Amino acid sequence: MDIRIGEETYKAEFNGFTPIAYSQAFYELSESGRKQPSDIADAVSQIATSLTTYEVPAIVPLLKILYACIKTADPKFPKSFNDFASSLPVGAYNLRCEEGWATDVMRIVEENFFPETGDGVDSAPAEEADAEPSK
Repeated sequence: MDIRIGEETYKAEFNGFTPIAYSQAFYELSESGRKQPSDIADAVSQIATSLTTYEVPAIVPLLKILYACIKTADPKFPKSFNDFASSLPVGAYNLRCEEGWATDVMRIVEENFFPETGDGVDSAPAEEADAEPSK
């Protein structure tokens, strides 16, 4: 998928490598002070929380997922995340646009982290943990 931001077009792809690209690009400090790879699921959670609270996705996790998708499509993408984010035009940070990179990335997030069942039927609730085994 091509994602256009301002005058630039970026090749972006989401597949099984994307969470690895994400964890290779982003780190967080553990309670012991050691660097550990970040999990893309945390970014998705931050986006979902922001959508629920403010009706707008959190921009930094959205940009990080976009960056991981760019690195998936082109592992030799030369820019660091900071260089990439700081090179974006001011208009790129307007997330209320109906069309644009944020909409494209939200589509990627929805398709890969919140897929529909496909038949329009909600999935059945999980059985209770203390349920009797069937005989």
